[in-house]
Amino acid sequence: MKIAIPVKMNKINSAIAPLFGKAKWFAIVEDGKINIEHNPVEDGRAVIEWLNQINVDTIIMQEMGEGPYAVIKKLGTMKVYHSGFDRILLADVLKKFEENTLPLLDHTGMAKIIEHHEAKHSHDSHGHEHHHSH
Repeated sequence: MKIAIPVKMNKINSAIAPLFGKAKWFAIVEDGKINIEHNPVEDGRAVIEWLNQINVDTIIMQEMGEGPYAVIKKLGTMKVYHSGFDRILLADVLKKFEENTLPLLDHTGMAKIIEHHEAKHSHDSHGHEHHHSH
């Protein structure tokens, strides 16, 4: 099994990067060893193709759009797990994965994530949330 997880920084103790296709770094986990690799491509679909070339068969992510998922479906070789939408560190995600507590996404589960992802794109032109304290 070879797992890919998008991360925010080139560090083992990084948090998961929320947007799959835009992640600069990916944690590649194989036989308990973690390597942080620079994402060589710019686009979610291309990311899946790159991961497929390096024999990744398992992806753990927070959010993904329709494009990359279409490639995953076409390949038919990858399992996709959801880390949840909350900020989480790589070590915590891997622990949950080992404990089998991360949901494996089927088409229905993935549709909900894509919907969540697309909603963020269409309603918020800045790409971030605004929090006002009074």
